[in-house]
Amino acid sequence: MNALREELNRALEGLSRTRRPALRRSLREDALYATDLPAAAPEAVPGFLRTVREMGWTAEERNGWIDLDKVPEAPPAGWKPEKPGPETACCLSLLRRRRPGGNGDPEETARVIRRLIKAGEAGGEGWEAVCAGLHREWAVRLRQGRGIPPVPEAFFTEE
Repeated sequence: MNALREELNRALEGLSRTRRPALRRSLREDALYATDLPAAAPEAVPGFLRTVREMGWTAEERNGWIDLDKVPEAPPAGWKPEKPGPETACCLSLLRRRRPGGNGDPEETARVIRRLIKAGEAGGEGWEAVCAGLHREWAVRLRQGRGIPPVPEAFFTEE
């Protein structure tokens, strides 16, 4: 369990007497996690939203769930598989060779970081699949003379 998930789990502790609210990886690309707190303890939602927002999370209620997002500048503790594979090394190599002044779109960088954090929780095969996809995308962009998002190298190195 990574430090971001642990932070949210602590915020959710004791909010419902009937059942513990679920905390899942979000299916949305603009959020890391989602909780069904509105179904488990609707009365606790305003306080929870206030708490997580004070902790630096963005939180939006949608369709009975609360989408939660916080994109770290560095990898959170406990966030990825133990041993990175060959696709991880390829991504790191491309990052190191990227064109100076490449794409500096903060939202694009945030999308990549979210994908990596979610894949890290999914485990080795999921992690390598995401890195393989990034490798392909970034290689094409570099061949076309376009930049790649400035994702911190720490997301591709061993902890």
